[in-house]
Amino acid sequence: MTPDTLLIIFVALAAGSLVKGISGLGLPLVAIPVMAGFMDVDRAVAIMVIPGVLINIYLLWTYRKHAMNFASLPLMIAVGVVGVVIGAWVLSRTPEVYLLSFLAVWLGGYLLSMLVKSGPKMPEGIVKHAPAIVVGFAGVVQGAVGTAGPVLAPYVHSLNLRHPQFQFVVSVLFQIFSITQLFAFTWFGLLDLDRAYESMLACIPIAIFLPLAVWIAKFISHRAFNIIVIVMLVVIEARLLSRLLA
Repeated sequence: MTPDTLLIIFVALAAGSLVKGISGLGLPLVAIPVMAGFMDVDRAVAIMVIPGVLINIYLLWTYRKHAMNFASLPLMIAVGVVGVVIGAWVLSRTPEVYLLSFLAVWLGGYLLSMLVKSGPKMPEGIVKHAPAIVVGFAGVVQGAVGTAGPVLAPYVHSLNLRHPQFQFVVSVLFQIFSITQLFAFTWFGLLDLDRAYESMLACIPIAIFLPLAVWIAKFISHRAFNIIVIVMLVVIEARLLSRLLA
């Protein structure tokens, strides 16, 4: 890669780290599309695997005082792990457009339900197992396109958590995906030594800008945080639609 390309990728990772540290999501959605403009999609996704694990370790430690109990955590871990493995297998076998379409419909539906302040009533059996269903589907998406944000963020946001609790919950779920993705990508040959080296290099701008973003987040009110998350979701939806229409 040329110095100009490396600079662009550095800026994308830095910007994504700032967004991640403040809103809890957005790093892969910012960085992967930019990197995919200069390399294969599977390589761009693979490069974000090691940073994903390290980022979530940092955030879990940072927000450890705001730890929350998870209902049916073993079940959520199991479906998340299975989902990521399936997604990693799907990555090299399914056209990206289908996965992007699912993400756009999922996130668009949530934003629409917020706009009209209502949504279709789901059967009680589905509502009861909604966390496991969401986490399982998010795992598939994480393994396939490298980011489960458009799937997980609407669900976690609907819980109306305050900023530190939101960060802790999404970090737990993302870490389940990241660790599984690391092993799955290695098993399927998507993460070799060269890509692992590039993945470690990607940690440099993240290590610089993520702590800065976490510090900035301390001065953001609950209302401002909600606005930031909603704006981020709208931006993500716009990005998904633009990729589908490109």
